[in-house]
This record gives sequence, C-alpha cells and structure tokens, in this order.
Amino acid sequence: MRLTTVLRTSRTPVSQFPWLAPLKVAQLQRIARATGIQSSGTKSVLTARIEAALCQQLAVPLREKTGDDWSVLSIDMGIQNLAFAHLRVPRASVTQTTARAPSRPVLTAWHRLKVSEIGELDLEGTGVKADGMGNAGLMSESTQPVETELTAGLKEAFSPALYAAMAYTLITSLLSAYKPTHVLIERQRFRSGGGSAVQEWTIRVGVLEGMLHAVLHTLRQESGSGLAGLEVQGIEPKRVVRYWEDIDLDTGREVEEGTRKGRVSAREVKKAKIDLVGRWLGASLENNGSPDGAILADGEALRTTVDGKICLAADKPAVHDLAGAYLRKWRGERTSKKQSSATDSTSAVTKLDDLADCLLQGVTWVEWQAMRKRLAREGLEAL
Repeated sequence: MRLTTVLRTSRTPVSQFPWLAPLKVAQLQRIARATGIQSSGTKSVLTARIEAALCQQLAVPLREKTGDDWSVLSIDMGIQNLAFAHLRVPRASVTQTTARAPSRPVLTAWHRLKVSEIGELDLEGTGVKADGMGNAGLMSESTQPVETELTAGLKEAFSPALYAAMAYTLITSLLSAYKPTHVLIERQRFRSGGGSAVQEWTIRVGVLEGMLHAVLHTLRQESGSGLAGLEVQGIEPKRVVRYWEDIDLDTGREVEEGTRKGRVSAREVKKAKIDLVGRWLGASLENNGSPDGAILADGEALRTTVDGKICLAADKPAVHDLAGAYLRKWRGERTSKKQSSATDSTSAVTKLDDLADCLLQGVTWVEWQAMRKRLAREGLEAL
C-alpha cells in the first residue's frame, strides 16, 4: 500500500502556475474571459484550460524570438457582407511589461465586400486589383479570381463548387497581398438571436467558413508554400463581447462584479461594438501620432487605455478615407458632394457592424495574447 501511495504521488503533475490553485471559480472565469479562453466548466477544467494556454505562451515560436512584427488578418464571415481588417502588430504591444504605454496595432487595410467581388478589390491601395497579382505570390494565371459563365449567372446561388472556387480565390488573394502570420476567422452559429429556427443564410456562411479553413489547411501542408508557420484560429464572437463587458469603457478599469449590467439584447451589443470602434477611430484621427504611446501626456494615459487601441497606417490613405466615412455615418453627419467625389469609401460604408466586428475581433485577440504573456511571466500581479 505504501508503494502504491508513493507511485500515485509521483504521477501527480507539478503545475508551472501554482498561483492558480487557491483561486475561486469566479476568479478563474475572470481570467478566462480576459485571455479569450472558454469560461464554462468546473474549477479543475478551468484551471487546466488556463494552464494549457499559458504554457503555450512560454513555448515561443522562432519568429517571435527574432522580434518580427505580427501580421494579423481578421475576417468577419459573410457572403454578401464579408469584412476583414489587416493589423501590423509591433511585438512591443504584446511583450511590453513596463509602465510605459505599449505600441499600438497599426491598421493597414480595412474592407467590406461580397465574396464574389474579391477580384475587383484593390487590396493594397496601389491601384492593382486582386486579379493582377499573379507574379507576386500564391496566385498564378491558373488561379485567377473566378469569373466564368458559371459565376456570372450563379453569383447569388448556393453552389458548393462555386463556393469552393470563391474560397480559394479569396484566401490566395489575401495571403498574397498581406503575408499574414496569423489569420483569425469568425466562428459561425447555426442559430441567431436566440431563435429556434436555423436560417438558410447561417448554413451558407457556415459552409464558406469551413471551406476557408480547408483551403488554409491545404496550403499550409503543401511543401514550398512558405505557410508552415501560419497560425489560423477560429474566434467566437461571444468571447470578444465578454472581454469588453469586463472593462469600464469610461475608465479602462475592470468592472466590479456587482456593478455589471444584466442581460442585454443583440441590438444593444451590436451598437456597443460599433460605438467602441468609433471611439478608437476618432481618437486615432485626432492624435494622428505614431504607434508609440510614450508621446502621450500623463493625463491622457487613462483615456488611451480604452480609446487609443489602434493607429491608422500613415501610408494608407484608403484606410484614412474609410475611417472618416465610418465616423461620419456613426455620428450621423451628412456627406458633402466634395467628400463623395474625393473617395468611393463612403459608398462602402452602408453597414457599420461588419467593419466594426472584424476590427474589434483583431484588436481583442491582440489584447488576449498580451494578457496571456503577462500572466505567464508575472502571475496574479498582471491582473
């Protein structure tokens, strides 16, 4: 019996994060929400999930050791209203551990489109359409955007063959244009708004989502593609929302447990997300500074924790134009004829929620990674 006891004791794994053991379930759930981890389950399940995520942070990939910036492509799923944002994330924004304000992600591209129109989109703002990049990356003459008699008549049809072709064109175009290190794809739900019915459009978008993952997986497995290190993650929208529910948007501090608002409607959540991105864009256009947060005065530091989350790329006028169009629509301002003729970005901002969702998803994911890194290094002091 004594030998058995010794053997059982020796098999008990030693946690790398012993500070998790005394925490209560509510505290573990708070950590899970702050790091983008599933927050349901028992204490042992939650602890195991958090430990696994933190251990993964300690296993630093080679490109992170070199200090290269991240290239994050965040996709909000849709067929008629797909949106994506590309962020260049300075490594300091994830690894910063000092009191100095960290560098902010730089928004270099931001678009909303029909998937069938990817070939008509100027992805890089250079005047070169997606179908003109055959000499620049994954796309070749044999993989031009799908524009045949089939697609001309069936662009709005639900055809797996057509969806597969559009998924391949979309992914190869985006990979060629932005060379991402991380691709974030919004996870789909079969039911929307708490309804019992499964809407047809959710099935269609779910099929396209699976095809995007399949194309990315296939390309990563191909030898010579240069994509072996590409990280692809599905992001659940509810986790993004829960992260910001724990933060007071006026102060930047965590919301007290007893002061959190009750259940809110889907419309209120959508409006809150649109408003949050509007605040980011407004602060970015007002400051018009570099991504370096050190230039801010002490009095501005608190506001920056919430509003100053992104920086618009200085060399991407299309991003500035779209951000301005977003703000005008968000504020309810009328667009003058001069503004309309100067850019076609205003016509692209007929809906704010898709653009807001893809940008919010990307920024939130960066926040999760930063918190995981800090927890792995500092423990509870990071909270």
